[in-house]
Amino acid sequence: MTCRSIFVLLVSLIPPCAPAQDVQQRAEALLDKARQLSDIRSPNAPGFRLKATFSFVGKNLDSVQGTYTEVWVSKSQWRRETVVNDQRRIEVGGPSRLWQLDSTADFPEQAASFPRVVDIFPSQSASLAFDSISDHSEVDPPTECAISKPNNRQLKSAFCFDKVSGLLVAKIFPGVRPTNAVEESCNYGSFQKIGDRRFPREMMCFEDRHRKLDAKVIELSFEPSPDPALFTPPRAAIELGQCAGKTVPPHAIDSPSPQTPFGSQGQSSQVTLSVVVDTNGKPQNVKVVNSAGAHSDEAALRAMRNWRFKPATCGGEPMPMMIEIQFAFYTHR
Repeated sequence: MTCRSIFVLLVSLIPPCAPAQDVQQRAEALLDKARQLSDIRSPNAPGFRLKATFSFVGKNLDSVQGTYTEVWVSKSQWRRETVVNDQRRIEVGGPSRLWQLDSTADFPEQAASFPRVVDIFPSQSASLAFDSISDHSEVDPPTECAISKPNNRQLKSAFCFDKVSGLLVAKIFPGVRPTNAVEESCNYGSFQKIGDRRFPREMMCFEDRHRKLDAKVIELSFEPSPDPALFTPPRAAIELGQCAGKTVPPHAIDSPSPQTPFGSQGQSSQVTLSVVVDTNGKPQNVKVVNSAGAHSDEAALRAMRNWRFKPATCGGEPMPMMIEIQFAFYTHR
């Protein structure tokens, strides 16, 4: 199947062809088969090392190149490193925590989201309710897509499978931006064997029909005995929760409004901050994600440092979590 075929298939989402009572069972069966064929991160899969190159369109419409390296032992022991030019992000996963260290405060969003691209399946703990299954026998090879019910933002996900092999060849998932929601999709091709599984070596992603990212896996091999030092959390890394159970996000219990910045009369602006809410409900590692100028940014940062939260929980136990908060400023002349 060509990338063009999959892309058209994804954005059209033809109405269901299966009876409603069979949809959930059929969709789960399709996902289970695809996992058996391709999920290199399943509980019984051997450890591996994966290296990929990727490119995306930067803020100045230039082509930005990057590399991604992952060493995986299990869901409670892994390391990821993403490099773009002189910027680097290191992530280390443990049994209930993950640690993240960025070399710069403005690590590119496209590079930061790449692990979600290369981890092609939804989390095993995700509870997906499916709404329909669409048949696409008109493409080559024939494909069928399992489409989820809309979430609380009325956004859907979809997973498309090769009807002959059962491989997952495309997925579509909602992306939430500070001011809008977008439709993201990824196509997978050039599957090659590693042990008893087949994993895609070529990936292409879109955002609202616009080509966003291209990637190629250049190395995928078993890694039975990786250096234990790889999994030591980096110094100064942000500590975040990692939850396989029911997660409840933080909830603000004291949220003083920022003062209107000087000089903003008659203007509107929005500032988006990322913040880690620790297990005591205090904001940590507050950073500007989307700026509205120095005055507005500083007003939002000052306010956020005084917020207090009910912390996120995993199975009822507090855990640190990163969230985004948006502040809107507007005053009349």
